[in-house]
Amino acid sequence: MTFHHTTDLDTCNKKVKRLTHCIEIANLINSELSIDRLLTHIMETARKTFTADSVSLLLKEDKTGDLVFYIAIGKVGNEIRELFRVKKDQGIAGYVARTGTPLNLKDAYDHPGFSKEYDRATGYRTRAMLCAPLKTRGKTLGVIQILNKLSPPGHFTGEELEMLVTISSSAAVAIDTARMHQVILQKETLERDLKLAREVQQSFLPSALPRIPGYLFAGLNHPALEIGGDFYNCFHLRNNRLGIVLGDVSGKGIAASLFMARLTSDLHYHCLRYPQPCQLLEQVNTLLCTRAQQGMFVTLVYMVLDTGTGRIVMSNAGHLPPVLTRKKTIRLLGDDAVKGPPLGILPDIQFAQEEWDLDYGDMITLYTDGITEAKNPSRQLFGIDRLMETLHRHRSLEPEILVQHVADAVKKFTRGQALDDDLTLLSFRINQTRYRP
Repeated sequence: MTFHHTTDLDTCNKKVKRLTHCIEIANLINSELSIDRLLTHIMETARKTFTADSVSLLLKEDKTGDLVFYIAIGKVGNEIRELFRVKKDQGIAGYVARTGTPLNLKDAYDHPGFSKEYDRATGYRTRAMLCAPLKTRGKTLGVIQILNKLSPPGHFTGEELEMLVTISSSAAVAIDTARMHQVILQKETLERDLKLAREVQQSFLPSALPRIPGYLFAGLNHPALEIGGDFYNCFHLRNNRLGIVLGDVSGKGIAASLFMARLTSDLHYHCLRYPQPCQLLEQVNTLLCTRAQQGMFVTLVYMVLDTGTGRIVMSNAGHLPPVLTRKKTIRLLGDDAVKGPPLGILPDIQFAQEEWDLDYGDMITLYTDGITEAKNPSRQLFGIDRLMETLHRHRSLEPEILVQHVADAVKKFTRGQALDDDLTLLSFRINQTRYRP
């Protein structure tokens, strides 16, 4: 028996070298969570492991099922990556992705499923080929292709196919892990954004409502799962007057909170310069239209209360009408015919205003659509009628207790359904007779 020591030693060395590269890939998979860097390293190492001319990794597109070149290393790698995608039923890659069967081809042109389109477009000649699916948890994520063996005998062995299957399996797990890690990071980022938005929003809500003899005030803001742009505030004006505002900024998240924060500052500043509600709304509308912040707008009600006489003057910019509750009656406050549009949409708009006199026991409640549009499991809306019925039933209670009853009524109606929007109320009652000249 003749022993070819040199040949056996070469074969052994090649195996050791390939195993070393496999260990290198395993270490990469265990230490790298950036999917871009991870896959690039895997494919560069795979090219060395199999002494191949070109390597590519294709990932399945969720919407179409097509395979998209994610990594392509070799003579025409850049061209392929930028120009081509593989239809889900096309070519060797499509076949392997569809069937989950790895292939070892001595000459790809001999396989009936091979598509020559890419070779014709790039001038490349595909010969020997390994292709293995990227499978994990019963799902195919894509495929890995190894093209054109550079060392003798010029084609790949069965052992190398088994090695690629092992590498592909590990790579698929790594891709899946990296994607889950990315989802976790995105979730954490969103949670931080929501927390910051909530903090911004809360910082611009009044820490305490006015304490004025003869009046009781109460406000409530319950955040939804996502941050909205609800706000309310009160501004002390000259001559015993009080500015009262409640509104809802379009959109959600940080943008809505920052928009609301700046708007609150604008209102606070300009309410001293423009004593009439209609004048203030016209000025703020001009400011918002000038800024034109990516289509954001705000609906709001602004009223001025004369705390000496109990007279209120109100302008409404596209918001839900306040509710006026009296001892025996309850009604919506304001005429829809004189309501203006939301602020920040149409420049050069003139706003109208209306006036009413309040008396002992009268209460006004302002609210946002987070209340009226709250849904139960049957997708029914809480609605304005239920709000008015709740306010009327508990009309004798102090505002602080009454607004909590409204929140409880909404919670009971929704039966545990998550709120789609913030739940916001501002209510005030006149608690002594006003004497008017």
